[in-house]
Parts: sequence; C-alpha cells; structure tokens
Amino acid sequence: MPHTADPVRLLWLMAYVAAVPTALAYGLYFAGAAVVRSATVSVIMLLEPVSAAALAVVLLGEHLTAATVAGTLLMLGSVGGLAVAEARGARTRERQPVLA
Repeated sequence: MPHTADPVRLLWLMAYVAAVPTALAYGLYFAGAAVVRSATVSVIMLLEPVSAAALAVVLLGEHLTAATVAGTLLMLGSVGGLAVAEARGARTRERQPVLA
C-alpha cells in the first residue's frame, strides 16, 4: 500500500475505485455484449488492449516498445480484416432469397 498521512482515506478511495467504476464498466460492457451480435463483440474485445495502450501513452506518458507497436498494428489489422469479412457476410445474407 502506498505511504500516506491518511491511510483510512486511501483505503476508502481504493475500495471506491475497485467497486464503483470497475463494476459499472464491466456491468455495462457485458450488458452491451448481451444485445450485440457475437461477431461484433469479438471485434470490440480485440480493441480493448489497443485502447489501453493508447490511453497509457496519451494520459500517462508511457513509451511503447517495438513489440508493443507491432502487436498493436497486428491487432488493428486483424480487426480491420474481421470488419471487412463481417460486412461482406452481411451483404451476402441480404441478397439471398428467403425460402418459405
């Protein structure tokens, strides 16, 4: 635990951060995942580490290594490929006649 003059306040803040924003974020994330198609959810889940790395650079001043940049580019390429494949699949499904 970090050194502080007010450890009780620190514990309350840590409990708040652990409970409220985290629980709210996961609750909203999985509620959204329940109503969106599984292919879309899988693409969004792949973007989570990329957005975390971008936020770390912008907000915390982190420096990315070559491996992190390569992994980020690979993830973005994969997400782009999945999005294109999903769009093509949706167009193909729209063209097929419905048999009764």
